[in-house]
Amino acid sequence: MTLKKILLASILSLVLIPFGFARVQVAEAQESTPTSAELSMPTPAELINEVNALRLASGLNALAVHPALMQIAQDEANGIASGMPGHWRPNNLTLGQWLMSLGYPLSGDLYQDGYRSENWILAQTSKDAVQGWLGDEPHTNTMLSPYRSDIGAGIAVTEDGYILVIETALQTTSGQMQSNANAILTGIPLTQQAYNAGATLAAQNGSLPQYSLPVAVVTANAGGDVIHEVQYGQTLWSIAITYGTTIKEIQRLNNWNTEDVYVGQQLLVMKGATPPPQVTPVSVASAFPTLQPTATATIPATSSATPPNAITTKSPQEMTLSVAAIALAALVLGIIIAIPRKKERDYSE
Repeated sequence: MTLKKILLASILSLVLIPFGFARVQVAEAQESTPTSAELSMPTPAELINEVNALRLASGLNALAVHPALMQIAQDEANGIASGMPGHWRPNNLTLGQWLMSLGYPLSGDLYQDGYRSENWILAQTSKDAVQGWLGDEPHTNTMLSPYRSDIGAGIAVTEDGYILVIETALQTTSGQMQSNANAILTGIPLTQQAYNAGATLAAQNGSLPQYSLPVAVVTANAGGDVIHEVQYGQTLWSIAITYGTTIKEIQRLNNWNTEDVYVGQQLLVMKGATPPPQVTPVSVASAFPTLQPTATATIPATSSATPPNAITTKSPQEMTLSVAAIALAALVLGIIIAIPRKKERDYSE
């Protein structure tokens, strides 16, 4: 009986062990085989190369890969893939603050969030992403702005394709943080004061604009109105901060509640401002002293001197005497000429 059990156990072991081993091998093979999505997944390096190729073809410098931008781009892609909205930010940070918190020496006006921008898209390849971003000015600016020195890219997989993200920014020429960077990081409401004092713009208005350019201040007109013409890369937020006003005040003055602005739009940003002093144009005549006439020599009335080339009128008596004098002169000249000729003829004959 014992022998039979031993033989049965041996037979079962010989039969089951190979199957068990095969099952383990199959499981390991399945875990190590990449999926079709992973095989065709674009890489951050490919995406960066596509952007830099576009910049070089446009006569711009290629962007350098920076670890801070790489980290943000990948975190952004992962967040969007997991259900976060596009351009989400951790802890109510702005994009500029996020960069500086990772040690990036951001250039530009930090109160306008510096020179930085972000693109994201759902696409299948890096080429598709770049072509999609070329469809409008803001996304094109992220790739082709001359105010950029660095780039980072991130890729995440979703059921519908891939989330591709790029971050571009301009760092300071010294490679060091700006002097007010710490204040920007520790006093986050400072960068959101354009909406309401003490309230964060992230709470009131979602996220800050994803690209920005400087705003040049214009002076008031004669009536005290400050009219600002919106330029490319400017936002209602950056305009409000530059003029020291608020988004709500600009909305009130223009009687509209949207925060979208467009290039060429004429915005009334301030009323009752002091216009610049009027400069009175200086005429050419008043620019030089008036010349006073100087005394000139006068010809006495009794003088018979006649200016050169002057035309005078003679009396009839003067005309008769002149003709007689001419006739007499002609007669004398004829006699003088005739006498030598007479002597010559005599001599030659």
